[in-house]
Amino acid sequence: MAKIRLGILGAGIIAKSFMEAAPAVAELEVAVICDIVADAARALAEPLTSDWTTDYRAVLQDDSIDALYIALPHHLHEEATVAAAKAGKHILLEKPMANSLAEADRMLAAQRQAGVKLMMGFTHRFHSELQTAKRLIEAGELGRLTLAIDVMTTGGVIPNWFWQKPQAGGGVLHVNGAHSFDRLRWLMGSEIVEVFAYADTYDPRKTVEDSAVAALRFANGAMGATVHNWVTDASLPFKCDLDIHGSDGAIRIDTWKALEFSNARHSWAQRRQRDDMFQKEIGEFVSAILEDRAPCVTGEDGRRSLACVQAAYESARTGAPVTLID
Repeated sequence: MAKIRLGILGAGIIAKSFMEAAPAVAELEVAVICDIVADAARALAEPLTSDWTTDYRAVLQDDSIDALYIALPHHLHEEATVAAAKAGKHILLEKPMANSLAEADRMLAAQRQAGVKLMMGFTHRFHSELQTAKRLIEAGELGRLTLAIDVMTTGGVIPNWFWQKPQAGGGVLHVNGAHSFDRLRWLMGSEIVEVFAYADTYDPRKTVEDSAVAALRFANGAMGATVHNWVTDASLPFKCDLDIHGSDGAIRIDTWKALEFSNARHSWAQRRQRDDMFQKEIGEFVSAILEDRAPCVTGEDGRRSLACVQAAYESARTGAPVTLID
């Protein structure tokens, strides 16, 4: 059986979740983990007896490495992605894609020139409840789509760099909004063409927004809204709810837990007991490489999500709606 030998750049929180799922993908071998913090790289590598290093250039120069999973702070995404592409490595990149559209464009240009695969780590596309919603929508069970409301509110301590603009590039719109914009445009089957947003920071320790609200218009005429909040010291339950309404029915999603569906003919609920979106995401990345095809989530998807985030920032700055031009 052919195996993809993978290098991991970054040994932080998200890489730990990745490593818990990776062993279940039979066609994948995690060959090396790289982080500038030696103890972090070693701790992540030892359970799988993988190699580890603090020098990412050594990983790039290793011809036995087929692909890279990039889970670095956002301001390092462009440098790592361009370098990986030039080294001929396929790339699974954590969201958000980059801190600016100019960076994203350079990353896409490098990927295309090198002819490697570039997949974005939008794990929400691999949630069982969202995949059920996608099938219902595509089957026409909701009729004409009219409204989508996405709410992501949470609290908890994450690395401080997430709240510093030079590294993070933005706050909750950049971190969670990237997921929201992607899952909205994917589920609605339509691009977001206009954004009107408010964003603010209520914690003086942060230099980026911790709260945001955005109204959306889709190319198919539907309306939408995405709402975000992160209070660092809060102990409130995590909320990640998405409602989608159509002319003939509606879906309510409690992300990670359940889906409820109702139309004029019937109504039912799907309850999740176990699901591994990371395993499905990794499996899709590996299959795309082995089958020499584009992954189901591309770098272009990452750029479109980023364009929505940037439009929201521009709207919040100017107090006016912003039109997105593809």
